[in-house]
Amino acid sequence: MKTFPKSLGVWALSVAAAAALSACATGMGKDECVVADWRTIGFEDGLHGYPADRIGVHRVACAKHQVAPNLAAYTEGRQRGLVEYCQPKNGFRVGLYGGGYANVCSGPTEQSFVNGYQWGRQIYEARGELNNNQARLRNARDGLAKTDSAIASATAELLLPHLPKERRIFLAQELVQMGQERSEFISRIEHLTARSQQLAVNVKQLERQSPYPL
Repeated sequence: MKTFPKSLGVWALSVAAAAALSACATGMGKDECVVADWRTIGFEDGLHGYPADRIGVHRVACAKHQVAPNLAAYTEGRQRGLVEYCQPKNGFRVGLYGGGYANVCSGPTEQSFVNGYQWGRQIYEARGELNNNQARLRNARDGLAKTDSAIASATAELLLPHLPKERRIFLAQELVQMGQERSEFISRIEHLTARSQQLAVNVKQLERQSPYPL
């Protein structure tokens, strides 16, 4: 398993995640604000790993309706939600699906959560790299197929009787260029195929080594 210094890896993800998570709109309307159970709202926010300043987003949404959040109830609920969120298996799940970590866990569970998160994140990134490479491979194969079709079409036209000289010269030049493009596509396909095989092996190794079931 790769190791990421917290100051560089998880910390960087934490900063980005905290900004993104805290900026999410709550979608709370007037009726929801008026009858809000702030302990439950806090629990749900904790369960989703939102940072503490998430309540500020609720405050802004409900201020339009002259309603202020119950900070004590919200905080109590959020802490209970974080107990569920900060489990190692959940950290793995969050990382596996590309979620951000807003540095909300603390105490004895923090490091185990981070370890789980890093495992999941490694697999997520390895799978993403494989998927991107496979998409490039598909594009290269499509390009080769289109080039082969264009070569066949140009070759067939060259065989036509009474083809004007200027058109014949143009097609011959096009065939030279398309031949070069075809060689480039073949070379790219060979490279991307080998890379895909390499990346697939890497993904399988990470999945087998994972301490958490997939």
